[in-house]
Amino acid sequence: QPASQPASQPASQPASQPASQPASQRKRWVCLGEIIAKSPFKQAGASELEALRVEKGDVRLLPSSRNEDWWTDEQTAGDWLCEGEVITLGRARYANLKYHKGKFVSSNNHIITPKDRSCVSGRYLFHFIQQNAKKFYIDTSTYPKLDTDTFNNFLIPLPVLARQQEIVDVLDKFVNLTASLTASLTAEKELRQKQYEYYRDRLLSFEQL
Repeated sequence: QPASQPASQPASQPASQPASQPASQRKRWVCLGEIIAKSPFKQAGASELEALRVEKGDVRLLPSSRNEDWWTDEQTAGDWLCEGEVITLGRARYANLKYHKGKFVSSNNHIITPKDRSCVSGRYLFHFIQQNAKKFYIDTSTYPKLDTDTFNNFLIPLPVLARQQEIVDVLDKFVNLTASLTASLTAEKELRQKQYEYYRDRLLSFEQL
């Protein structure tokens, strides 16, 4: 029968990496709460955020909903304008996770930032949280909400920054490819819809094509 696990090592803690492992591949495991900080950025209400939307802007709007492509400009954002590298998780329902580096306005989110960017990449952190987001929310009588204890104590593998960047580069390629395909498929769908409407209207009016 295998020996019992030492009491000093938590059951959920992965084994240490072998000393002979190349430095670039070594990683340590830490709790999320040790490497992230809750941001004090001010936030607009949901209706206020939606009222800030403009057709073409360079300030990203970060709602707690799934809407990704909302923008405004600095003049319209006014006192709500913030700037930084942030990851947002919705306060209620589900995470609808978003990452942004630059100027933004947020609404009804938990906003987190890396405590020490010499140890953890914000983009690496985003991909890890994205992978596990559903595990951080618990059901309530109204909407699911973020369980801060689960979130703060969740273990994350932390390789060296160079390895984090390698992982981010691969994952971001897939993100960009998915966005590109979605845009092209959306355009194709709109074209086919217009074709359908054209032929429908001509055929049902019995006009010659």
